[in-house]
Amino acid sequence: MHIDSFFACSNSNFEEAEFVIFGIPFDATQSFKPGARFAPNAIRETSWNLENYSIYFDFELDFAKICDAGNVNADGNFERVIGNVGKFLAKVEPDRQIPIGLGGEHTVTYAILKGLKLDLSEICYVVFDAHFDLRDEFDDDKFNHACTTRRIFELGVGDIVQIGIRSGTKGEKFFAEENGIKYFYSWQNFDEVLRETKRIVGDRPIYLSIDVDAFDPAFAPGVSTPEPFGLNPIVMLKFFEAFDNIFAIDFVEVVPDSERVTPMLVAKLIFEFIASRI
Repeated sequence: MHIDSFFACSNSNFEEAEFVIFGIPFDATQSFKPGARFAPNAIRETSWNLENYSIYFDFELDFAKICDAGNVNADGNFERVIGNVGKFLAKVEPDRQIPIGLGGEHTVTYAILKGLKLDLSEICYVVFDAHFDLRDEFDDDKFNHACTTRRIFELGVGDIVQIGIRSGTKGEKFFAEENGIKYFYSWQNFDEVLRETKRIVGDRPIYLSIDVDAFDPAFAPGVSTPEPFGLNPIVMLKFFEAFDNIFAIDFVEVVPDSERVTPMLVAKLIFEFIASRI
């Protein structure tokens, strides 16, 4: 089998691409299992195992224009990472290109949202996650992976919807309820979750962040902070099908497992996401 160091279905240059894949190999604050800096390249490697045809969406990915733009430089502190991500995203044309970010720990989502230079009050931030991530700080750091949704809330996004929640503190739950952050537990009926999310989002653009620990460790063992009682990743096919207004997406918190099960799941989700957009 032929394997290269770029995403398997990458077939376009940057200027002509409809989908721009890029990695942010940053994992400075992970508190249980470190190693998410290795995820972007692991996801690329496993993508070569997959067919370019989506049976679910009946689409051949060869007909989409996809560019793997490589990794953003993630050396140095988080402030420098934010700057580097911003410089990279300044080249993306948001009206016709969908950025697909590969983390890295969940803090990289904050860097991407900052770098997109959009009026964030007009978008809806939807995040699949096992955890609230609403702490004001963790390990004496306000830009810890456990604080990401709190920092994004402070950016002034229009609405926040959290899906797959099953872990957090009572204080985080109180903060969500006091501030209008809508959350759904992993054990809720997913069709009902979809209906309510559609009601909240309306026709606004969606930034979708997928913390891979949203899925049960049986499906995604290679994550920084695995949490039992998670989602079946098949729900993502329903989500992609239900929403055609996702303007950017990221996949974060993967720590490659020895059998590459989790990076391959992410590669498959990227294939299906692209197929659902055409």
